[in-house]
Amino acid sequence: MATTKSVDASLWWDPFTDLLTELENLSPSLELPISLAKKLKENHSWLLDSVSLFKPPNQKSREAMDSQQVQIGSHQLTIQPRLKELAMKISSSLCLDEVQSYILVERACEDDTPDHVALEPLHLKVMLQYYIERQCILKCTRQILMLSLYVEDTSKADQSLKEVMLRLISDGLENKLLSVLDTLLSATYPDSMDVDVFSLWAEEMLIEDNLVLDILFLAYYESFCTCDGKQWKNLCLLYERMISGACNFGKLAISNEAVQSIYHAKVQLLLILLETLYLENLLQMVHDETPFREGDISFTLSDIQEVDAIISTFDAFETKESGPLILTWAVFLCLISSLPDKQEHNILMEIDHAGYVRQAFGAASLTYFDEILHSNLLKDSEGPIAGSRSVLRTFISAFIASYEISLQSEDNNLKLILNILGEIYQGEESLCVQFWDRDSFIDGPVRCLLYNLEGEFPFRTVELIYLLSALSEGPWPAECVYKFLHNSVGLSTLVDLRVNLEYDSNSRIVETRLPMSVPGLEGLQIPSNTRGHVLKFINDNTALVRWEVNIKCFLVFTFYYLGTYTQSGVMVLLLHVAQEMYPDGSEEVLATLSLFSRLVSFNKDVCYSLMNIGDSFHDKDITGFNVAEIICTLIKNLSPKCSGALMMSMGVNILAMMLNCCPSVVIPTVLKTNIFDVSLKMNPFNNGSDGLSSGSWLLSGRLAKLLLIDCEHNDMLEFTVQLLEKGEENDFLFALVIFCIQYVLVNHEYWKYKARHIRWKVTLKVLEFVKTCILSISHYPKMGETVGDLLLCDSSVHSALFRIVCITTPTLEKLYVSRLYGITEIEGVQLAICSVLDIFSMLSDLSKDALPGYPVFHQAVMSSATKPIPVVTAIISLISFFRNPNIQLGAVTALSSLLLTADDSQPYMSGNVCFGLDEKQIADFRNSIVMIISDESFVNEDLIANTFKMLASAAYYQPAFLLAIVDSKDDTTEVGSDSLKPKGANLLDAVGVYIGKSPELIKSNPKVLVNVMDFLMALWQGAPQYTNVVESVKKSGNFWKQLSSCISVTLSTDPLVSSYRYQCQSDILQIMSLEMFFQKKVLLHADVIRKGSESSKPIAITEKSDDSHGGPRDIVSDWCKNLLLSDLIKSYGSCEYDNDKYLKAQVSAALLSVQAIEKLRNGSTGSLSVSLVEKLTILGRKLHDQPAFSELITQYRHQGYREEKELKSLIMSDLYYHIQGEFEGRKVQHKLFKDLFHFLLQSNLLQTYQTKEAENLSIHAKNILLFDCTRLQKDLGLHLWDVSEWKNLKNIAETLLSHMKHVNSMLILSSSKLSALKAFTTTLPIYDEDVRWKATIGGELITSCIQHICKSLNKATESLLLSTDSSNYALQFLESQAELLLHFLKFVQRKQSFSSSILIIKTITSCLKPIKHHPNSLKLLLMTLLSSINSPVFQSTTNDSEVTDVLSRLLPILCNITDPVDHFTLSISAIDLVTKTLSTPTTWFSIIQEHLNLQNIIKILPNKNYSNSVPVVLKFLLTFARVKKGSEILTNMGFFSSLRVLLDENENEKEKEKIWGLGLAVVSTILHSLKDSSLETDILDYVISCFILEKPDFVSFCLNTPNFTPITTDKKKRARPQSQTTLTDLKETQHTLSLICMLAKHQNLWSKTMKEMDAELREKSIRLLAFISRGPENNTRSTGWFLSLSSKGKTVNVEETGLLSDVTAIEVYRIAYYVLKFLCVQADGAAKRAEEVGFVDVARFPDLPMPDILHGLQDQGIAIVTELCEGKKLTPETESVCILLLQITEKCLYLEFCVSQVCGIRPVMGRLEDFSKELKLLLRVTKEHVFVEEWVKSLKQIASYVYPGLLQTEGCL
Repeated sequence: MATTKSVDASLWWDPFTDLLTELENLSPSLELPISLAKKLKENHSWLLDSVSLFKPPNQKSREAMDSQQVQIGSHQLTIQPRLKELAMKISSSLCLDEVQSYILVERACEDDTPDHVALEPLHLKVMLQYYIERQCILKCTRQILMLSLYVEDTSKADQSLKEVMLRLISDGLENKLLSVLDTLLSATYPDSMDVDVFSLWAEEMLIEDNLVLDILFLAYYESFCTCDGKQWKNLCLLYERMISGACNFGKLAISNEAVQSIYHAKVQLLLILLETLYLENLLQMVHDETPFREGDISFTLSDIQEVDAIISTFDAFETKESGPLILTWAVFLCLISSLPDKQEHNILMEIDHAGYVRQAFGAASLTYFDEILHSNLLKDSEGPIAGSRSVLRTFISAFIASYEISLQSEDNNLKLILNILGEIYQGEESLCVQFWDRDSFIDGPVRCLLYNLEGEFPFRTVELIYLLSALSEGPWPAECVYKFLHNSVGLSTLVDLRVNLEYDSNSRIVETRLPMSVPGLEGLQIPSNTRGHVLKFINDNTALVRWEVNIKCFLVFTFYYLGTYTQSGVMVLLLHVAQEMYPDGSEEVLATLSLFSRLVSFNKDVCYSLMNIGDSFHDKDITGFNVAEIICTLIKNLSPKCSGALMMSMGVNILAMMLNCCPSVVIPTVLKTNIFDVSLKMNPFNNGSDGLSSGSWLLSGRLAKLLLIDCEHNDMLEFTVQLLEKGEENDFLFALVIFCIQYVLVNHEYWKYKARHIRWKVTLKVLEFVKTCILSISHYPKMGETVGDLLLCDSSVHSALFRIVCITTPTLEKLYVSRLYGITEIEGVQLAICSVLDIFSMLSDLSKDALPGYPVFHQAVMSSATKPIPVVTAIISLISFFRNPNIQLGAVTALSSLLLTADDSQPYMSGNVCFGLDEKQIADFRNSIVMIISDESFVNEDLIANTFKMLASAAYYQPAFLLAIVDSKDDTTEVGSDSLKPKGANLLDAVGVYIGKSPELIKSNPKVLVNVMDFLMALWQGAPQYTNVVESVKKSGNFWKQLSSCISVTLSTDPLVSSYRYQCQSDILQIMSLEMFFQKKVLLHADVIRKGSESSKPIAITEKSDDSHGGPRDIVSDWCKNLLLSDLIKSYGSCEYDNDKYLKAQVSAALLSVQAIEKLRNGSTGSLSVSLVEKLTILGRKLHDQPAFSELITQYRHQGYREEKELKSLIMSDLYYHIQGEFEGRKVQHKLFKDLFHFLLQSNLLQTYQTKEAENLSIHAKNILLFDCTRLQKDLGLHLWDVSEWKNLKNIAETLLSHMKHVNSMLILSSSKLSALKAFTTTLPIYDEDVRWKATIGGELITSCIQHICKSLNKATESLLLSTDSSNYALQFLESQAELLLHFLKFVQRKQSFSSSILIIKTITSCLKPIKHHPNSLKLLLMTLLSSINSPVFQSTTNDSEVTDVLSRLLPILCNITDPVDHFTLSISAIDLVTKTLSTPTTWFSIIQEHLNLQNIIKILPNKNYSNSVPVVLKFLLTFARVKKGSEILTNMGFFSSLRVLLDENENEKEKEKIWGLGLAVVSTILHSLKDSSLETDILDYVISCFILEKPDFVSFCLNTPNFTPITTDKKKRARPQSQTTLTDLKETQHTLSLICMLAKHQNLWSKTMKEMDAELREKSIRLLAFISRGPENNTRSTGWFLSLSSKGKTVNVEETGLLSDVTAIEVYRIAYYVLKFLCVQADGAAKRAEEVGFVDVARFPDLPMPDILHGLQDQGIAIVTELCEGKKLTPETESVCILLLQITEKCLYLEFCVSQVCGIRPVMGRLEDFSKELKLLLRVTKEHVFVEEWVKSLKQIASYVYPGLLQTEGCL
C-alpha cells in the first residue's frame, strides 16, 4: 500500500504564466470573467507575499519526498524516483523547498521533448522555469495595479480589479514588498549553485528587484499607499545602501544586462523618493498660500529634521546618484520655507537648502535627470512611462518655482532645464494636454518660463521653439502651440537707443520716429510712432526692446509692398526660414522646421492654417507668400551635411503633410522648384504637357548623400507615397519612384543606423512604399509599365526582398533566446517578413497581365539555387511559425500564388514537383497544416480559410505536391466529428472533421467552410489523380448527408455571410454533380466491358455500384419528394440584383459632383487628389457646355441675373436641390434640369472607381466588378474635410461611400447566388442523364417550382429594364433562370400542367422584348418556349381560347426578333410551332402578314450565313403555304427564284439533299393551294423546268432504293463503305414523289415536258416499289416493315444505330403510297386516252408493276391492319397507319386490275384463295372500328373488280 505524507498547503501554486496571460489579454471594457476572478481570489496569498512563499529547504519536506505520495492540500504528488533525484539537486542549487522543487521538475518534464533535452540540460530548464514563475507573480501584481488605474464608471472589470488591489494594499502589500526587496538586495550567491549559472542567477535577481520597485512606484504614484516621513526615511536609507555599495546589490554587475538592471533599479527608487516627497501637494499649498500645518503632507517637522540629518551625510561629489536626491530635498525645503506662517517652522529656516543646491549644481546633478530621460530606461520599460515623466515634470516645475532661472544665453543651466523639459513633454500627450490646461497649477512655473522666453522673441528664438516643439504632442496641444505662436503679437529686437528713437529712462519706454527694420528679417518693419519697453541692456547704447502689443508691421516681400498686418510669430518664423542665406548652419531654421513638422503631423487643421497663413491678415491678402514654396526652396538649397539631412527630413515631412491636405496646391510647387534636382526634359506644369518625357532622367547624388546621413528620420518615402496616392503621372514622380526602388530598396539595409531596430523601421517604410507602387500601377499606365517591369525583372530588387524573407522558423525561434536581439528588433523582422510575403502575392497577381513569358522574379522564386535558401523552402517553413499568425497567413497566401505560378511556369522551367523539399520538410509542413486547421477556437479564421485556399490551389495546379502533403498511405485513423483536434497528423482526418461539422460551420464560420468546400471541389474536379484521396474523404457514412444538410440552411441578414453560404452551397452542388457524373461513367465503362467480354459469365455490377445509399442521386430524389426542391428554386432563382441601390449610388455621386464642381470653380481644391480634381474639372466643363445649361443661363438672364459667375452658381445650386429631391424620392420635373441630371448619371464618374476583386469569397470568386471605396476615400481625402472648407460636403461624401458599399455587398451576394443557381441548374440534367433514375415529382410541386422560376424571371426582366450598371448581373440572372426553367422542364419530362405551360408562355412573352439584343438569353428562352408548347398537355388543349389568346400575344413578338443570325433559327421554329398550334389560319395569318418580314426571310434563303436555318425556314414556309393567300404571297415575293438560287449555289451535295425535299414540299403545297388559279400554269412550267428538268440527278437520287443494312461487328464487313439511309432521306423521297404526283396530274403539261424523263421515273418508281414489297430481311409478312407491332410510338434513331424502327416503317409505306399514287395517275391517264381513241395502245401504255410486287404490298397491308385492329382501343397514330395501309392496298388492287385488263394477266394459282382468306379476316376485325369504315368499303369495291364474285362467294357483302 502506498505511503502518503502531508505538507503545508501553501507550498502548492498553479502556474502563474497562465494567470499573467489572462490578465494581459483582459479588456477593461468587459466584465471580469468568473474564472479569472476565482483565480485571483485563490491566489491572493501568493499575490500578497509573492516570492517569499517560495520556501527554503526544510526537514519535513525532505521526509515527505521519501514517501510514495505527497499530499499538498487538495493536490497530490506521486513521487517518481528519476524525478526525485533531480528535484533534490534543484532544491540544493536554488535553496528551494524540496516539494516545491519536485513540482517544478514534474511540470518541466510534462511538456519536455527530446529536442528540448538536446537543446539544454533539464536542470537548467527547471531553474529558468523557477525564475519565470517568480517574475510572473510580480508581473501579475503589477498588471492588476495598472489595470486598476483606468477605472471607468461602466467598466466592471476595472472595478473588480480595483477591489482586488485594495484588498492587497489593506493586507500589507507595501511592507511585504519592501521586505522582499530588502531580502533581494541582501541575497548572496547560493554555495551549492554551479558557477556556470551565476550570471543567470544575478540577472534574474535584478529583474525581480525592478519588478518590486515598479509595483511600489505604481502604488505610491496612484496613491494606493501613503508614504509618511518614517517610511520615506527607510526608503532613503535603502537608496543610500544601493548607491554606496553597502549591500550585495552592486556586486551583481557581471554583464551588460545586469548593469542596466542595476541602473534601472537605482533610478526607479529615486523616482519613488521624488514622488513620495509630494512636491505636487507643496506646489498646490504654495499656490493656495496654505500653511504647513493645514497642508496635505505626511511629513512632520521632526521627520524633516531626521531626514535632513541623513541627506546631510550624502556627498554628491563622491556618489553622483546622491546629487539628484540632494537637489530634490533642497527644492522640498525651499517650497516649505515659502509657505505662510513661517514662525511655525522657524526651525527649518536654519537648514541651508541653498547649500544643497550649490552642492548639487557643483556636481552637475541636474544632468543626471537628463541622462535618465535620454537613456533607454523609460523607452524599454514595461512599467508606467507617463508616471515616471510626470514625477520628473513635477520636480522640474517645483525647481523652477523655487529658484530663479536666468535667461542669459551663456547660462547652460537654462539649456539643460529646457532639454529636460523637452524630453519630459515630448512623446507624452497627456502631459502636454495638462500643460495647456490653464487650471493645471503644476505646470504653472513652466508656463511662466515659456512666457519669459516668448518675451524675448524673436531675439531669442531657438529656446522658445524647442520648448514649444516638445509641448506640441497631440492634436490639441499642437493647436495650442500654433495659436500661441500665431497670437504672439509682441516683438523684441535689439535697438540702438541713439538712432531715431525717443527714450524715457525713468519709464524705460522707447518710441520710434521713423519706420525701423527688424534685424534678421528683411522686409519686416516696425512703423513709426510705435512704443516699446526696454527689457534689458546689452551695453550702454544697445537694449533689447519689447514693442507694444497689437502693433501693425509693414511687410515687404520679394520686392513688393504687401501692406500692413498684425504681427504673428508664425509669420516671423517663416520669414526667417525664407530669408536664411545659409540654412545648413542655422540652428533656428532647424528648430523651426522641427516645430512645423510636428505641428502639421499632429493636427491637420494647423496644417491648413499654416498653408493659408498668407491668404488673409485682417482682410489683406499676402498673395506672394507660399509656405510650400518656401519649404521647397529651402530643401533644394540644402547641402549634404548632417544639419542639411535633418532639415530635408523635416521639410519633406512638412511637404508630405501639406500634400495630403492640399495636393493640387503643393504638387505644382514641388514640380516647379524641382526639389530633388530631377533632370526633366519636359515639365508638364510649364509647357502644358501631361505625359512623361521621352528623354532620360537623372537624380543627383545629393539626395542619396542626404539619405545616408539621416536615414532614420527621413520621410522621403512617405512623401513619395503621398505623390503616388494624390498626384498624377509626371517625370518627377517617375524619377522619384525609380530612385526609391533601385537605390533605397536595394541599399537601405547597408546604411548605418544608431540602433539595429531602426533599420527594420526603415525597411517597413520601404516595403510599404513598394506595396503602394504595385497598387498604383493600374492608375499610371506609362510609369506603371516600367515600374512593373523593374519589380518583376530586376535581380537586385529580388535579392533585397529575398534577404528579408529567406529565413526559416528555427532561425526566428533562435532570435528569442539570443541576447544579441531585442524584442523591438525581432518584431521589426517579423513585420518585414509579413510585408515581403504580401508583396510576393501582389507581384504574382501583377505578373499575370504585365509581361509575356515567365518573369525573372518567378524564376528566382522557384529556383533551388536562391541564396541564402530557396524562397519556397523559406515560405513553407514560415507556415510553421506559430508565434506569429500574421506570418503564417502571409506565407500561406504567398504559397497559394506561387503554386499557380509554378503551374504557369511549366513551359519555361522544370523542377521538382515538391519544390525541392525532402521528406522531413514535407512531414513538418503537413503537421503544421494539420495544427493550423485543427484550431477549434477559430481565433485565426483568416489563416484557416487561406490554408484551405492554399490546399485548393495545390489540388488545381500542383497535384503531385498535394499528394505528397496528404500522404494518404497513412490514412488509417477514423474521422471524428466531436472536436477539430485530429487524432493523428493526418490531413484528411482533419478535413473529415470539418465535413462532420459542416452543418454548424455554415452558420458560425461560413468563410472557413467555403474554402473547405473549394478544396473538396478541387479534389473532385481532379478525381482521376485523386481517386484514393476522394475515397478516403468519403469514407464517413454520413459524408453526403452532412454536405447536403448545408443546402437547406436559412440565410443571414448579413450580405457577406449569406454570400459565403451561397458559395458553400454552390460548391456542394457542383461536388454532387461531379459525383453523379463519375458514377455514371463508371457504370457505362463496366457495361461496355460486360458487353465486349467473350465470357459467358456476366460481370456482377449493381445499378448503383459505388453510389452508396444516401448518395447524391438519393439526395436529389429526396428533394423531389418534399418542398425542399421548391424552396431551393425559390432561393436560388430570385434575382438579388437591386437597381435601386445602384441608382442611389449614382444619384449620390451626382450630388457630390455638383457641389464639388462649384467648389473647384471657386478655387477650393481641398484635399482632393490631382487626378480627381482633373476628372471633376472636365466633368464641370462638359456640364456647363450642355445645351440645357446654356438654355438655363438664358432663362436666368431674363429673370434679371447678369453676372456670369452668379448665373452659374445659381444654376448649380438649383440643380443640386433638384437632384436632392430625386434622391429623396421626388422626380425631377423640369426638363432642362432633368437633362443635366441624366448627363451626370451617364458621366460614369463612379465607373472609374470600379475594380475586379479576385478573392472576395473563394478561389472561384473572380472578376467581380466592385467599387474601390478605399481609393475613392483616399482621392477625396475625406478624413481631412472636418478641418477644411469642404466640411459641409462630408455628409454627402459619406452617403456616397455608404451606398457604394451597399452596392458592393449586393454584387458579392449576387455573384455567389448566381454561382449557386448555375450549380443547381447543372445538377438537374446530370441527374436526369441516367435513365435508371427519373425524377418522380408531384404535380403540385412542379407547379410551385415553375411559379417560383417564372416570378424570378419577371423580376430579373424588370431589373434588366431599369439597370444602369455595367456588371450585367440582372442579365446573368435572367440567363441562368431561363436555363434552369429549360432543364427543369426536361427534368420533369415536360409533365407540367396546362396552367403551368400557360404561365411559362406568358412569362417568356413578357421577357422576350427586353432581351431582344441579348442572344444567349433569347436562345434559352426560345428553347424553353419550344419545349413548353411542344409539351403533351399543351398540344392536347390547342383549341382552348386561352391558348389562342396567349399565342396570339406571343406571335407578334416572335416576328420582331428574327433579325440576328444567332437566334434566327429558334425564332422561326417558334413561329412555325405557334402557327401549327393555333387552331385555324385566320388566327395567325394576319399577324404573320403584319409583323413578319417575309420578303427578308425569302431573300436570305440563299445567304450562306443562314445556311443552318434553311430547313427550319422551309418548314415554316410549308405551313404558311397551306393558306392560299400565303402561297400567293410567297409566289409574288419570289420564293421560287430564291429556292432555285439556293439549290444552285449550294456546293455541298449533302446540304442540297437536305433542303431538296423540303423545298419541293413547299413547292407542292403552293401548287396545291393555287390549283385552278390563274398562276397555276406558269408555276407548273417553272417548277418542271427549274426543279425537275434542271435537277434530274436529285430526282433520280431520291428514287433510289433505301439501304437498311444492319451495322455489323464483323471487321471485314465493316471495312466496306456503307451509306445508310436515314429518316431525312426517306422524307426527301416522299417530298419528291409528292411533287411528281402533283405534276403528273396535269397530263398535257407532263407529257409535253417530261417525255425524256417519264420512262425513267416510272422504272425507278417500280423498282422502289418492288423493294418495299419484298420487305426487310427476317421479317414476316404479318409485320412487314414493322419490327414489332406492340412497340408503337417507340423511335430509334436510324442515323445512329442503322436499325429499323416503327417510324422508319411508316415512312417507307408513305413512300409506297406516293409511288402507287404516281403509277395510278399514269395508268388513269392512259386509260382515259384509250377511252378517247376507243382502243388500248399497249406499246404506249405506261409500264406497271408486276402482280407479285402488288401482291406483296397487298399482303403486308391487310396483315398489318388485321393484327392492329384486333386491339380494343387504338391510338390516333395507329389509326392513321391503318388508313395509310388500306390506301396502299386499294391502289395496289387498282393497278392489278389495270394490269389484268390491259395485259390480260390473270391471278396465279391459289392467289384467289389466299386473298379471300386474308380479306375475310380483315373485314371481320374492322367491323368494330368506325374510322376505317369508309376505306374498307372502297377496298371492297376495287376488290370486286379484281376478283369478280369474290365477295358474294365469301359472304362479305
